[in-house]
Amino acid sequence: MTARADALQEPGVAVLGAPPGTAALAVVLLHGRDQDPAWMHEHVVGRLAPRLPEGAVTWVLPAAPGRTWYAGRVHDPPEETLAERDRAADVVDGLADALAAHGHDARSTVLAGFSQGACLVADHLLRRPRRWAGALIWTGAAAGPPGTDRTPPAEDPRPLEGLPVLATNGDADAWVPLAATEEMCAALRARGAEVELRVQPGRDHEVADDELDAAAALLRRLVAAAEARGRAGSG
Repeated sequence: MTARADALQEPGVAVLGAPPGTAALAVVLLHGRDQDPAWMHEHVVGRLAPRLPEGAVTWVLPAAPGRTWYAGRVHDPPEETLAERDRAADVVDGLADALAAHGHDARSTVLAGFSQGACLVADHLLRRPRRWAGALIWTGAAAGPPGTDRTPPAEDPRPLEGLPVLATNGDADAWVPLAATEEMCAALRARGAEVELRVQPGRDHEVADDELDAAAALLRRLVAAAEARGRAGSG
């Protein structure tokens, strides 16, 4: 996907909710390993949308080739998954550019993901810090083994200044250790992001209702801010 084409019409991309350009907010939502947009619709969008104002959000759900964004694991050496993560980041950038062409600027587009998709959200924020309205990272971590150097860039040490981020995980997740999520949160905070970490005791590898409640609260806040800007611009 590239900015030269309307990435929202690419094969495999599901666009749900309000038509692009008509809602206060757009959410680019990345699925996990061995999942697809239909899984995310059933387990995330279908449960989250009723918690939000009707017609307030356009949901954009891309599909990974073969239902997996990268073959390795998030804790593998970063160079081993870099090419696949770059391809995924290009997909995200293409969708964000297409949404911008429909009127969704940086203050009205949210980047979100679950599991492997959440890891890609963190990776995108750390490596390609374009402006977003906010980010939702359900059970994610930054690429690389524990202790990987994530020093902010010297030329722009706080590229995520003020970015609201909701991060979640279970206290003993089978796929993404809580310590890795905590390390990711520290890296995002070092870049200026305002990160809230919510830990779910005993939770399976899923998005729990409490995590959806927290996400809905953030999205409602961002919807209200976007609508207020729209009223101010038309006044």
